[in-house]
Amino acid sequence: MNFRYSMTHRNIICYFLFSFMSVSISFAQHNDHHEYVDLHDQVHEEEIHYENVYNLDWKKRELLTLGSGIAVTVLGQFAINNSEESSLEGINNLTSDDINFLDRGSVGNFSSSAREASDLILYTSATLPFLSYFSSKCRAEGGPIGVMIAETFLLTYGLTNVSKGLVNRYRPYNYNADAPLELKLGEESRRSFVSGHTSNATALSFLAARILTDVHTDFEKKIVIWSVAATVPAVVGYLRVKAGRHFPTDVIGGYVLGATIGYLIPEMHLNKNLDLYVSPAGGVGMSLQF
Repeated sequence: MNFRYSMTHRNIICYFLFSFMSVSISFAQHNDHHEYVDLHDQVHEEEIHYENVYNLDWKKRELLTLGSGIAVTVLGQFAINNSEESSLEGINNLTSDDINFLDRGSVGNFSSSAREASDLILYTSATLPFLSYFSSKCRAEGGPIGVMIAETFLLTYGLTNVSKGLVNRYRPYNYNADAPLELKLGEESRRSFVSGHTSNATALSFLAARILTDVHTDFEKKIVIWSVAATVPAVVGYLRVKAGRHFPTDVIGGYVLGATIGYLIPEMHLNKNLDLYVSPAGGVGMSLQF
């Protein structure tokens, strides 16, 4: 029974990750080929210059954003290290009656296979933004993309830990008689809100989707990329609840936090004056505004 259950979670993970990778790679290859076909007949007549989709401002924006990311990461670690730890008396006094109606149903969950599956998909999600490098257009944006990945990770990780340390919420397994006492008294016992697995997976998935759809503005099926990007962290959240590690509201909070950071970091770096300059050889150029 355990083997079959574990395989079910692994199949879910493999399906969504393979779907995201397949869509991303084929998307990049399609757009690169499409661009070649469209310009092939004009290559001897026109000189084409592409202005970067993203830009970096080290004196102002990057200094502030990276500095903030480092600051909240340090603050988050401090909050966790100084938060109240679990005690036997505190755990014995816990009752599901004190839990809100949205979260109460998750108290009985405790699955090791779901926990392992959520770990696997989280670690794998760290590679999602780098899928953009299969596209030559995205490789041209390599510097800004690398900086955005660092900013997204630092802010998400730091703010997640700040929340965990300040809220100091018991995890669902503390209410479950089947969970071992050693686990209930462990250092992770009161770090339930928000779900770090969900927040980080969401931030990286949304960042990857933003990069792909920002750089390839002519892609007609952006809904495909965004659907997969939204579903992958939702699966992570489901597995965390199934594992007894988080309440549904922990997952919702983590999803909102990650989605906000993963979406807004690329938005902050967009080149708002993006132009495509097409200059016929020996003639006067023209500018197409996006």
